Amino acid sequence: MTLYKSNIQHIGARQELVYETLSDLRNLERSRHLIPENAIQDVEFEENRCLISLPTIGRIDLFIQEKVPSSSIRFSSESSPINFHLFINLQPLEDGKFTQLQVEVHADIPQMVKLMFNSKIQQFVNQFAEALASINYSSVIS
Repeated sequence: MTLYKSNIQHIGARQELVYETLSDLRNLERSRHLIPENAIQDVEFEENRCLISLPTIGRIDLFIQEKVPSSSIRFSSESSPINFHLFINLQPLEDGKFTQLQVEVHADIPQMVKLMFNSKIQQFVNQFAEALASINYSSVIS
């Protein structure tokens, strides 16, 4: 498995609020506009599942495999041409008023694909973390 780690992002919200928002994927519906139009063709959110259509890969079904309250959410892929796991790791900052976020992707990528798309995958992981960090967490959960 190849490991991709995003740049560390800082979020101006408490760790518990960020976790609560991201652990129910339906909360991300209001942040759909943060997804770059050229990166994803279609996306559907359910409580523990996200269906994504990528132009170059096709349809990917991501589901939450494990939740560790306030600190991490682990996703696994289903119906994907490449087997991968995605982790969202959260840590408190500055007396709990802010949150540090980092995304990790563990992917079983064939060597030829890795040689051709390694930088694109890393770029996507960084963009995904940036999109998560740009969510206005105080307005997502009603």
